[in-house]
Amino acid sequence: MRKFTRSFLRSSLLVAAATGAASLFVMVGHLSVSGQTQYKAGDRVECETTGTGKYWTKGTILPFQKGDFGGGQEPDGTWYRFKADYNKVEYPCKPEFIRPMTGPKTNNEDAVAKAKGENNAAGDFLECPIKQKQVSNRAMPDPDLLKRIIRCNKGEKPIPDGYVEGAVGVEVSSIQIGASRPWSYSQDSGNSKPGTRVFPVKATYTVKTYYKAATEVEEGWTRVLNFYVNAFGEWQIGSEEGIKSPKVSRISK
Repeated sequence: MRKFTRSFLRSSLLVAAATGAASLFVMVGHLSVSGQTQYKAGDRVECETTGTGKYWTKGTILPFQKGDFGGGQEPDGTWYRFKADYNKVEYPCKPEFIRPMTGPKTNNEDAVAKAKGENNAAGDFLECPIKQKQVSNRAMPDPDLLKRIIRCNKGEKPIPDGYVEGAVGVEVSSIQIGASRPWSYSQDSGNSKPGTRVFPVKATYTVKTYYKAATEVEEGWTRVLNFYVNAFGEWQIGSEEGIKSPKVSRISK
């Protein structure tokens, strides 16, 4: 039987201890890496693109592109290429700002509700174009109908499904209907003909565009909008004349 010296036994125990520690380190390191959530192209997730933790945006993980990593480096999971649903923009998104699609109501949905609520303070969004009853080209204009046509003509729209910003509200503060005049080929535009009456309408209105971070306001537009009844028996805006440009501002939220 082989006899082992005391020094040899001591050396063997030290080697075994070191080997065991190294194995444990490797195992723990492996568990740490494998415990991280890994994403692949095509995964549907939410990303907080602003880095504030407030606005989670739904979208899709995209494949990496040539040039994303230089010097022969490979993707290491420190970031992913993410494309947002609402604006179709691509963002580099870190894992700590990514979460599965399923989950609680997102802050984006809250932002949608907030934006709609703010806009609805001036009235619900109109369904554009405005549905009209057919009238003759000798009819007198209805002020309420003209206001709704102006709102649609100047861009009023709700936030589209799947988006979190970009709603447009138009507030018509006043209109003044002038005396009618004959439709003129050189002066007017649109689908009409000589003999049609045109009503100049002096309108003052404000346009608000709602974004996540701010509301952009064009306050105090004043223009003369020339209304007439078109060939389909509906009121329509033809030519326009500018009177006063708006005061433009941005109100942060």
